[in-house]
Amino acid sequence: MVFFKSRVPAVAASIALCAYVGFQAVLKDRALDYARSRGLQDADIAAHPRAVSPFNWTVYVSDAREHHFAHINLVRDALRNFAPGDGFVAKLDAAFQPLATARWDTRSRYGEGELGKAAWELPPLAFYRWFAERPAFDGWSEQPACAWFLDLRFVNPGRDWVPFRFGACRDAPGAPWRAYERLDGGGSAPLARR
Repeated sequence: MVFFKSRVPAVAASIALCAYVGFQAVLKDRALDYARSRGLQDADIAAHPRAVSPFNWTVYVSDAREHHFAHINLVRDALRNFAPGDGFVAKLDAAFQPLATARWDTRSRYGEGELGKAAWELPPLAFYRWFAERPAFDGWSEQPACAWFLDLRFVNPGRDWVPFRFGACRDAPGAPWRAYERLDGGGSAPLARR
């Protein structure tokens, strides 16, 4: 009954929350320092916290053509191995690598040539250009012909599906382009007109 009349739990929770936010700020600064070590000139650098551990981060070094990114753990000294049966949390955590051995991946913003960039700039994808912070080309498909894009913020190692994948598609050459969403399982569906 004493806790209902006391402010102690609220004050303790506020202090713990402030300490955690400060701790995350320190970790983000460390992740950004690591990303800056890539040495690219005129690059946009960002770091996003990831699941399972406050030490798991994805860092991005992006320029006008491509994104370089790595899934890192700020305190881990050795790789974590994942074996079937270890569980979902272990699967998510195992993908984050120690700083010394982190693997950098590269994804193009528009793919090869100018066609991907032209597809990205089509009016049906205006909403996605507004939404996507780290847009990357995700390939071409046929029936209908589509140029697909994803937002790298939602590429989480250990997860099999990437949400928020959209494309500019048309049924035939000369047909109007429409916005499509790539669905779980490999299908696609046109977005409703707004």
